[in-house]
This record gives sequence, C-alpha cells and structure tokens, in this order.
Amino acid sequence: MPTSSNPIKITPLSPPGPAVLSIPHSLLSSLTQPSLTPPTPPKEVPPLYLSALRVRIPVFVTEQRCSLAGELDADDARSWHWIAFDNDQPVATLRLVPVTAEVVVGGVEGQEVVVMEKEHVGLPDEEGRDRRSEPYHGATGMWDGREPFIKIGRMATLASHRGRGIAQRLIEESLAWAATHGADLSSPGSEGVDNIPQWRGLVLSHAQKSVQEWWGKMGFEVDEGLGAWWEEGIEHVGMWRRVDAADRFR
Repeated sequence: MPTSSNPIKITPLSPPGPAVLSIPHSLLSSLTQPSLTPPTPPKEVPPLYLSALRVRIPVFVTEQRCSLAGELDADDARSWHWIAFDNDQPVATLRLVPVTAEVVVGGVEGQEVVVMEKEHVGLPDEEGRDRRSEPYHGATGMWDGREPFIKIGRMATLASHRGRGIAQRLIEESLAWAATHGADLSSPGSEGVDNIPQWRGLVLSHAQKSVQEWWGKMGFEVDEGLGAWWEEGIEHVGMWRRVDAADRFR
C-alpha cells in the first residue's frame, strides 16, 4: 500500500462553467496515456478540473472501458467537484450535481412539481432482457416523485490509492459542505418559474451494482423502485441518502 509523509488534501472546485465542454479530444486522449505530454487546454478551464479528469479518465475510460466521449457531459459544467491530492498528485474525485430534476407546471392548480427527465429505453441484451439506459421514473417507495434532489457521482479513486478511506472522506466532506450550502445546490431548472421547492437534503447516487454494498456502508439505501439499468455497459442501481440540510434554498 502506498504511503505518504503528507496527509491527503481535499480541495473543492466550484462549477467550472461551459468552457470545460470545449476541451479538445486530443487532450482527453492524452490523459489515457500518462507518458504523453497533453496539449495546452483552453485558458478558461480551471486546472483543478483537469486534475479531476486525471483521475476519472484512467479509472472510467482505461480501467472500466467506458467511452471517452461519454466521460464529459453538460452536468460537469454546473457541478461542484472535489479532488483529493497526495503529494500534489490527484488521486480521487467526485462531483455533486445541483438539483437534477426539472421543474414543470402541473399537478393541482398549476402547483410546481419535480419530475425526472424523460426515460430512454435501451436495446435488449443477447438473452432478450431489456437493458434500460436510465432508471424507472416517477414516484417510488423512497421518493415521492416531487422532492428535489442532488446527485453524487463520478466517484473515482486511482487503483494505487484504494483501500485508504479516501473515497469515504470525499463523500463525507462534500456532503457536509452540501448540508450548509443548500442555496448553491438548488437551481430553478427553467426560467420564470417561481416558488421552486426547497432542497431538503435528499441525495441520489447512480451506483455501480458491483459496489452497491460499499455505497451502503456510506449510508446510501437501494431504491428497488428505480430498478437496475446500464450506463456504458455497466449495471447501475439507484441509492438514496438524506443529509441534514441546514441552509435550505428559499
């Protein structure tokens, strides 16, 4: 197990903005081959964000064989990111995506309600089973279909630093921050809509099923109502946790 004379340092990054979506493919590809010198990134891209990618791409793209094109998405631009460093080298990361459901007008007398995005159904696998690409949508036994939630994801730790409790520290520190920064994690979702429901501390993880037990130890509980689905060829389940959100969006 690697040792270090310096403690692991965890650094947060506020939403980096749309510039991250302009990172050239050549730069992303270079992160899969540490021996290559990466091209110069756009100046608007925060160096801390590139540090997160230096963990995510080796883990998700090289190790787990997810697509490079799918690693960056629009949520990256508006998410809060946490990066763990060992001797100034990034070794683990995660992100918190602000309220991910969209606010729509509906329900009784135009009351605003919160719904998940439209479901996409995947192709059947070789045995004819439906390989959905997203969870079931709508209310479940653990989610009323209305309450806003944030998502915790892109949780990755380099193989050399696993088993040291770094991922747990990232989760606990990021959610402790979230508990007192509810306003920073609540976004209307659509302009011109008033009376947005408060974020009350509900957190969703799209957890890889192979590490479902580990997420359970982090305080997350599987929502059977969301079913199982496949992202990048990896089976996932939905898991919830609630934090005591002291600073709620109003």
